[in-house]
Amino acid sequence: MTSFKRLFVRWFWFFASLGAFMLFLQGAYLFKSVLRDQQRNAWDATENMASNLVRYLDSELVKASYIAAVPYKAETYFPEVELLVRILEDQVEESFRGSLPNGMHLRELERLRGVWEVSGLYNPDGHPQFVTVRELEGNEYLVGIRMDEKSLGFHGSSLVLPVLTGEDGRVIWAENGPFGRHFALLGWVDREMLNCSSWSRGRIDDGRAYWAKCFRVQSMRLLVVVPEGEILGRVLSGSAVPIVMSFMMLGILFLFYMLWRNQVMPDVRDITDFFKKMEKDLSGLRCPEELSQVIDNLSKDVENRKSRCRLEELHSVLSGLGAAMRVLWSQQEEINAFGEEVAAMNASLAESNDILRKREQIWGQTLQVAKLVRSGYQAPDEVGRIADTIREMLSAFGVVVDRLEGDTLIPVAYSGYDEGLPPEPVNIHSSLIGRAVKEGLIWAEDVRKEPGYLTLHEAVVTEVAMGLSHMGRPVGGLTVSFTERRRRDEVMLETLIPVASVLAGFLDASKSRQEIRESYYYLYLAQKLQEITGIYHNETEEHLSRIGAYVTRISRDLGRTHQEVEDMGIFARLHDIGKLKVPHNILSKPSGLTGDEFELVKRHTIWGAEIVGDAEWLAMARRVCLTHHEKWDGSGYPFGLSGQQIPWEGRVMALADIYDALRSNRSYKRGFSHEEAVRIILVGDGRTRPEHFAPEVLEWFRQNHEVMGSIFDRFRDREE
Repeated sequence: MTSFKRLFVRWFWFFASLGAFMLFLQGAYLFKSVLRDQQRNAWDATENMASNLVRYLDSELVKASYIAAVPYKAETYFPEVELLVRILEDQVEESFRGSLPNGMHLRELERLRGVWEVSGLYNPDGHPQFVTVRELEGNEYLVGIRMDEKSLGFHGSSLVLPVLTGEDGRVIWAENGPFGRHFALLGWVDREMLNCSSWSRGRIDDGRAYWAKCFRVQSMRLLVVVPEGEILGRVLSGSAVPIVMSFMMLGILFLFYMLWRNQVMPDVRDITDFFKKMEKDLSGLRCPEELSQVIDNLSKDVENRKSRCRLEELHSVLSGLGAAMRVLWSQQEEINAFGEEVAAMNASLAESNDILRKREQIWGQTLQVAKLVRSGYQAPDEVGRIADTIREMLSAFGVVVDRLEGDTLIPVAYSGYDEGLPPEPVNIHSSLIGRAVKEGLIWAEDVRKEPGYLTLHEAVVTEVAMGLSHMGRPVGGLTVSFTERRRRDEVMLETLIPVASVLAGFLDASKSRQEIRESYYYLYLAQKLQEITGIYHNETEEHLSRIGAYVTRISRDLGRTHQEVEDMGIFARLHDIGKLKVPHNILSKPSGLTGDEFELVKRHTIWGAEIVGDAEWLAMARRVCLTHHEKWDGSGYPFGLSGQQIPWEGRVMALADIYDALRSNRSYKRGFSHEEAVRIILVGDGRTRPEHFAPEVLEWFRQNHEVMGSIFDRFRDREE
């Protein structure tokens, strides 16, 4: 997939590269042709120059022979013959021209015999001369001819520039131009270039390139230089027409591109933008109604773009697209209508299914309780789970199950209400749930308008109160609270009625069992409390109530069973019953105890277990009496138990007893405030330290000590 712009750029660069490549090939061919022509011209010019030079030197040698024959007559003739010396055995015998003195010994004359060589050694001004040793008139003469560029007779192309050097590469003569001056200033030609048999490339100081080749002329070297720039100039002049044609072709391509971009591409881009917008608008939709609205908007957008389109073909495309969008919108409207019907049916089915699911879960939990009650097993924990299930399934704020004792409704189980303090017992004649027990179901849509309503929580708005009856006898009540306003819901009531029936059966069976059990408690405790009343007056009724409330709340929050919580609330009141055997004068002593007296008091734990007796159902009472003074770090009494050796009843009772002792007035001290008691338990004061308490009990106290403060205030001693 590609775009016109990318396609054009590709073809543009293809043709541009092709044109450049063709120009390069043509230029290379022209360059090679021109260079070859100039090299041919250089060869011809060199051959011509060599011939001219030989003829010139031969003619000058004739002149030297004439001067040697008649030296006095030809004294002023032939000035170009600057050196003429007769030599004998490598010494100057007689000098006719030049400045060499007679008798001067000349060396290396052997290499000059019969050969012309360029040298400036025999000229005082250093100007190079053509020198040779020849036999003239029967004698050997050293002949020197002035070197003159006219004598070279160089006639060739303007692109061929000669440089004459000696055998050693020393520049003898160079043409008067930039390339000649370059070699003249250097004074030497590179030996590699001098000995090269082919054309080589080089550059002068200003960067201009040249091609050069060296030819041998007599005992000299003729370096022929061809400037590369001149060759390139001729190549460019020969390529002017193809270059112009190439640029014209590229210009035509560019004009075509501009025409396409300005006339065609705006409409194409407009259509492309529409499809991008359509993709964006459709991709984020989640409901059919939005899809229908988006399709309608897109259809209108197509009409707007069609009015701006300038090309007939693209106008037809937009017309077809607009028609398709209108058909799609019409079909989507039909789908939406059908979808709404299906959604309504699904909602109704989902609501019915949710109701059935909630009923199934609540009734399943209730059926479990019914089976347990029928088998003779009491299931208080299951009642709590029923309360949790009702609250969860009905999205309630809280649920309370009460049992009726006389004129008082006492909470058996509750769930929710932000898990604050448990609901308190209420009077049947002064409460909303009491009215429901006497009169029947009450749906209080706004509890603040209901007479006799006792606030369970500030957030409660609507409350459903149902009386629980078993075989025609009222046995309790069921309260369901909501934080939002709820209208009467018959479906919800149909769900709760079977649950209420089972709960009523449970409460009636539980009440019967409790009455039987309490008869044993009261018969047993009556005898023991008679002894307490006669000799032990310091333990007030309020103190015993506080102890029972403390341990009940702690045990429940630590996850003990309903039966364990209930038993603990009763047996905790007997924790100090062993003090019946401690002399009264020691217990009421206002000052500190002696060591022996304290050891005697410490035995009240063992005496308490003895007083309780060996009945199996009083095992918890014995554990409370024996271990409520044991400490987690092992520093307690009577056995010095530590850690997990201490039964859970002793761990709970230890905290409750210490807290109440710190808060209560004694004959030898005033009670501490709640804050001071909390500080002593959590931080320590020397006698009491955090290490004395089980970690889980201490952590509970750290998070819930306000509960104990509230209980103390609820059951404060009368004299306070």
